[in-house]
Amino acid sequence: MKRGFDIVFLLIVGLHIYAGQHDLKLAADFSKPFIVGSLLVYFLFRGWKYFDSSFFRLISIGLIFSLCGDVALIYQKSDPLFFTLGLSAFLIGHIFYTTAFTKTYLENHEIALIKRHGWVLILIAAYGFLFFRAIQDHLGKMIGPVMLYTLVISLMLLMAANRYKRVNAKSWRYIFFGALLFVASDSLLAWNKFVEAIDYSHFLIMGTYSFAQYFIAMGAVEQLRDQSQVHR
Repeated sequence: MKRGFDIVFLLIVGLHIYAGQHDLKLAADFSKPFIVGSLLVYFLFRGWKYFDSSFFRLISIGLIFSLCGDVALIYQKSDPLFFTLGLSAFLIGHIFYTTAFTKTYLENHEIALIKRHGWVLILIAAYGFLFFRAIQDHLGKMIGPVMLYTLVISLMLLMAANRYKRVNAKSWRYIFFGALLFVASDSLLAWNKFVEAIDYSHFLIMGTYSFAQYFIAMGAVEQLRDQSQVHR
C-alpha cells in the first residue's frame, strides 16, 4: 500500500510544483490541498486502530491544521488577512506536532538527547535567533507573529531531535528530517515574502514543505506500529 501511496503523492507534488512554476494558477490552487490532504487520509487509514493513542490524535490534528493553513494561503494574494490566518493555522499545527514529540520524550526514560548533547539545543536556538535577526527589519507589523512562529517551529525541531533513542531509529530519522525540512521551507518562504524574491521559490518552498509533511506522517506511522508491537 505504501508504495502505491508514494507514487500518488509524488504525482500530486509534481503536478502542484509544475503548475506553480508555470503560472498555472487554477491547477496549482486545486492541487495544493491534496498534498497534506492525501497524507491525512493515508495517516488516518493506517492509524485509525491506534485512536486511543494521544500521539495519533495529536499528529492527526497537526495535519488538519496544516491543511487549513494550505487552503488559507491560496487566497493570500487577494487579501493579506489570509496570510495571517494561514500562519496561525500552521502555528497551531506546530504546537500539536511539538506536543506529540514531547509526549514521546516524557514517556521514555532514556537520557534526553539535549541533555547528552547540549550543542544540539545551542545550534537550533542559534539558527532561529540569527534567522529572525536577519529578517526582522523587513517584517513591519508582522514582527510579533513571525517572532512567535520562529520560537514555536524551533521548539518543534528541538523536540523532534529529542526523540532520539526514545523511538525506533527509522521513526526518529523520518520525523527529525521532516522537522528540518519544515524549518527550511518556512525559512525560504519568509525570506521570499519579506526580504527578496528567491529564484525557483515555488519549487524550493513547496518541495521542502511537501516532504517535511511526508516524513513527519511516515515517522508517526512507524512510531505507532512500533508501540503496538511492544505492547502486544
